[in-house]
Amino acid sequence: MADSEDTNAAADVPAKPGGMNKVLPLILIINTLLMVGVLIFVMKKPAAHADGGDEGKAKEGEGEKSEHGSSEKSGHGGGGKEEGAVGPTVRFDNFTVQLKSNDVERYAHMSLELELFDEAGKAIIERRSAPIRDAVLGYLTDRTAEELRGSDGLRDVKTALLKRLEEIVPGKRIANVFITDFIIQ
Repeated sequence: MADSEDTNAAADVPAKPGGMNKVLPLILIINTLLMVGVLIFVMKKPAAHADGGDEGKAKEGEGEKSEHGSSEKSGHGGGGKEEGAVGPTVRFDNFTVQLKSNDVERYAHMSLELELFDEAGKAIIERRSAPIRDAVLGYLTDRTAEELRGSDGLRDVKTALLKRLEEIVPGKRIANVFITDFIIQ
């Protein structure tokens, strides 16, 4: 009986793995702290830029000047963002209008999203949604199906809508117009 007690006592005490049991939680804690630090660093950088301060406003003003010049030519603005980066958007669904036509009744259905330069513009756009919808509907009803067809037609629609919407929402809030759904019947 004494032999079996000695064997059980020896089996309960691990020789080398005991040191590893203390190292693993320490490594997990260090990794967690490093990941939290990286997340804080990454999340803080856009927040500081969004606040803008005086320096951010000066840079934003410069972006507006250069964007205005390119907006006329290309139909959409860059706004100083990275290539391919999309800012906050506001979606407008279900524009269905009867197109201008002398012989046949034609209809167009369209949905679009407005890309904004910053989050602050979202509230302004949402408050002005009725005049924005009215401008889009007014523009579409004055078009024929032939004017809206093809990539050239869509590019013209985007350019014209961007100009009209900048009049409704002044202050260079809208960076781009994306047509997300478009059907002519």
